[in-house]
Amino acid sequence: GAVGHCDGVAVLESDVNLAVRAELTTLLTNAGATAYPVAPLSSRKARVADAESAGSDVLISIHHNSSSNTSADYTQSFVTQKNDKEFAKHIHPLLVLAFGPDRGIKNDGYGMTVYGSLPGVLTEAYFITNTNAACAFLNYRAGMPNTRVQKEAQAMYNGLLAYFSR
Repeated sequence: GAVGHCDGVAVLESDVNLAVRAELTTLLTNAGATAYPVAPLSSRKARVADAESAGSDVLISIHHNSSSNTSADYTQSFVTQKNDKEFAKHIHPLLVLAFGPDRGIKNDGYGMTVYGSLPGVLTEAYFITNTNAACAFLNYRAGMPNTRVQKEAQAMYNGLLAYFSR
């Protein structure tokens, strides 16, 4: 995955992805929902099969973009299957509201959304190679409130509420 930097400290995309997942899992669990963090299996197809066998209703594949331009920052999501777009319409706009600017929901066959039957979305909420985003992650690790990690998890949570309330 991508690697960002803040004052010489490396920030790994995988660490950010897992932090967002943990925050979202906490929000869902505290609300009485069941969250199923997919195991880090050897392939995307195996991870989707894992989610399906657990009885998951939807799939969010959390990612953070990269660029050689350390000020690049926008929000983009990807879908593959027909039922993905409706689900993404509930998640993506809230990520844009939290981070913007909007580069849209792209129909592109990659990531975990190409496998299985679950409505899914692959999110790229912001660029971890953006210096401000990398520093924000270090602030999150230091226990500071209202960080990008928490805002992203909250946006996804709110999108899930909207999706399941429709």
